[in-house]
Amino acid sequence: MSSLPQLDAIATLLNQGAADSAVRLLRSCWEPDLPPDDLVRMYCMWVRGLCETGELDHALTLARRAASEFPREPDVLIALGNVQDLVGDLEKAREAFEAAIDQDPGGGLQHYNLGAVLERLGREMDAEVCYRRANECDPHGGMYEAIAALGALLRRQGRLEEAEQIYDLYLSDDSINVEILVEHGICLSDLDRLDEAIDRFDFALSLDPENAGAQYNKAITLYRLGRYEQALNALERARQLDKGNALTLAVLGGWRLSAADCDLDEALGLLYGALDLLERRYAQDPGQIGYCSLVAEEIFEALWQNGRQGEAREVARLAGQREWITPHILDCLNEADHGRSPQVSMYTVVARAEAGERPEHWPENTDGYTTGLTVLATDENEAREFCMQYLRTIEPSPDIRFTLDVVPPQSPSDPSPSLEMMAELRGAMQPRPRGVARVHGQRSYIFRT
Repeated sequence: MSSLPQLDAIATLLNQGAADSAVRLLRSCWEPDLPPDDLVRMYCMWVRGLCETGELDHALTLARRAASEFPREPDVLIALGNVQDLVGDLEKAREAFEAAIDQDPGGGLQHYNLGAVLERLGREMDAEVCYRRANECDPHGGMYEAIAALGALLRRQGRLEEAEQIYDLYLSDDSINVEILVEHGICLSDLDRLDEAIDRFDFALSLDPENAGAQYNKAITLYRLGRYEQALNALERARQLDKGNALTLAVLGGWRLSAADCDLDEALGLLYGALDLLERRYAQDPGQIGYCSLVAEEIFEALWQNGRQGEAREVARLAGQREWITPHILDCLNEADHGRSPQVSMYTVVARAEAGERPEHWPENTDGYTTGLTVLATDENEAREFCMQYLRTIEPSPDIRFTLDVVPPQSPSDPSPSLEMMAELRGAMQPRPRGVARVHGQRSYIFRT
């Protein structure tokens, strides 16, 4: 029991989504001479409340103050890492979560948070280790967030059987977790175990009839089964359940655009409505990059495959600016612009962008960023040329200066190449579209001091 009863009321307000009220109460009951346990709890709730009200600068200042007063408190270090994550300073967030682990190696939350940051930094193998460790720390058979993140990571890597086993094991202890039931169904669908997937989605919907995710993924699976009318009805139902879901709008728009009796205005309205939702809701939210990339690819693909390549290129340009671009989008553009060639090498390029005047799609208080690119080219000069073409497409302002550092190509005979590198090298030996093939993780922005 807290010696300051108001803290329990404040915690309730935060859990109910009333962050404004919680922050006002915290300000009114602040006392610097509180017992340390109460101070730590107050700091953590205050930082959380400021984040939820969008006052990130104040949240960061407060979190730093808390960490200076309580440098060995895992909860304070986690709060600091969360704010640094939200403002896009992933390296500082990584350091904070690692410090929290040093103080309390048995805490699952700090392992999970570190994994999420490492994944966005492109360090997927390290992220996987963190997610697994978070699950090991949980006494109840696994941490839901870590299970979901690990399963999604394994699925993106094509390790579907492993992901399916992760979900199945979790459900053996918690058989009515609707979100994991849906994730398991998605995995079964990707494994072409379509009837089993439908059973999973139906079970999830029996527990939660208004679960839009279950309805959406049931629609996708019905489409794969060739039951198109049922699929369309299910997708319309998903749209009604969650009218602000950009992915549902994008997929529905793509299906409408490909239909023989296409209503062009309706189809394009759905596609561009999805894009507008991404811009309004997630443009400055690094935690949603994976979701936004998925939606952007759906919109791009629908336009590209239906003869609207000019519009698709505009979607790709926006996706590049927002860090939503995917290897598939890049492959389509590269094949159209440069063609395929078996005689290519794989170059890694570190690009630095600097601007005298910040473009509006960069975060506040930044002067530039660095990013890593994988480029397939016949020689180093061509790799530089492709990089500059890509960067000038997404950053057309003449005020932006670029510096490129090209790393020589790695071959299979080099000592200890990573598994990811080996997979890319094998792919590069096949005829591949030349150009920028992949963007590595998230940008590292250069913040003003």
